[in-house]
Amino acid sequence: MENIMDEKGQMILLFAFVVVIVVLTLSYVYAQNIIAGVESSRAMLAFPKEEIRNLEEIQKNFGGDSEVNSQIQTLCAKNGWVCYVGVDKVEFKNVEVDYCAGSDC
Repeated sequence: MENIMDEKGQMILLFAFVVVIVVLTLSYVYAQNIIAGVESSRAMLAFPKEEIRNLEEIQKNFGGDSEVNSQIQTLCAKNGWVCYVGVDKVEFKNVEVDYCAGSDC
């Protein structure tokens, strides 16, 4: 009779261990999903589209100042964009320049 009680206790402990493992696994997956969501939202805010919109808004508000226009062109150049600053708009083009300095060009 004592053996039966020991087996029941072992089964309870075994199932409790399995439940703990399942809960830990699910909480880990859930935490990873939350982290991925946060990183995705940060990536959308850091996307150049938002920077371009901000620069266009600055151009609309301070377009008459030539110093602001030169600063906008400098910011565009640092990001690898070609930027044409006009009276009412800022036009962007993404350009990649490859330099070749050898005879293989």
